[in-house]
Amino acid sequence: MKRRVILGLAAVIMPFSNAWADIYIIANKDVPVMQLDKNEIAAIYLLKKKQWANGENIMPINLPAQAEARNRFSAEVFDSTPEKLGSYWDKMLFQGETPPVTQNSEQAVILFVERVKGAIGYVEIQPQNPQIKILHQFSSK
Repeated sequence: MKRRVILGLAAVIMPFSNAWADIYIIANKDVPVMQLDKNEIAAIYLLKKKQWANGENIMPINLPAQAEARNRFSAEVFDSTPEKLGSYWDKMLFQGETPPVTQNSEQAVILFVERVKGAIGYVEIQPQNPQIKILHQFSSK
């Protein structure tokens, strides 16, 4: 009986475990900054800031709109949802700007950031990779 209760509690708790995960803003190790604040991150992801201080292009990476980490990222950085940012991107597309590249998983974001100079992304998995640096951490609430 005790085992059923524990398994039942685990089943109830597990779906919500991502709600407690931190969001890490990660970048290729060669980007010329050690940290970014929320406003700088927003400027990068809205394509208002397109180059690092050394003149290298910034390559922001998104997760799919339905990903929980993207929803949390959008809430933290923009106080919005990916869907509400859609009208912004409609306007930007009309002006010839394309939204940040989307990767299908956090592992794909990590690999992309590791391999592409100037790349920046966000994940819930804290990378343990010398090719990646953490520029900001949004702590779980």
